[in-house]
Amino acid sequence: KQTIWLLKLRISLRSALKVFVRPSYILLALFGTLLARGMILWSLNLDLLRYIIFEAPVSASIKFSFFFDTYKSIYTTFNSIQGTGIVVFSVLFGINLALLVFVLRHRGFKSIPKKSGIGGFAMAIIGGGCIACGTSIIAPLLATLGATSAPFVRDLGAIFNWLGSLLIAYSIYKLGAVCSYVFATH
Repeated sequence: KQTIWLLKLRISLRSALKVFVRPSYILLALFGTLLARGMILWSLNLDLLRYIIFEAPVSASIKFSFFFDTYKSIYTTFNSIQGTGIVVFSVLFGINLALLVFVLRHRGFKSIPKKSGIGGFAMAIIGGGCIACGTSIIAPLLATLGATSAPFVRDLGAIFNWLGSLLIAYSIYKLGAVCSYVFATH
């Protein structure tokens, strides 16, 4: 039973890697990585981002710098476990997005594994809250239940990020299996 699972995993990973021989899918994965990280990092500060981009009386280069400085300062904003969780999730999300597009182009919508990719992204958004407010999406819910310790809520955010990464990794595994069918039939 274990050898069958390992064989399926190896076939899935090998097929997923074949997709990335094509440069367009590498670029799509990089775009997806930046998009996911940006959505996680900016999800709690959309008003600030909107103000800087559309209303702030500063040059375009300062706006550009402001936006991309957030990518560089992930480990000063988040602790190392949560920051690494966001980075890992973002990379996995980019890979998942590229594989998803590959499967859509070759097998159609019905071949896409359901739920794991969406669930992983939701968990990463929840876990990507700011350290000062203690993952502000779930902090009010936990405060209602009496859990008001900021370190506890922050650690819970890191757990959500890593759970999201596991779900996205599972989605990559499933998409890789579909990719193997694409390569076998073409």
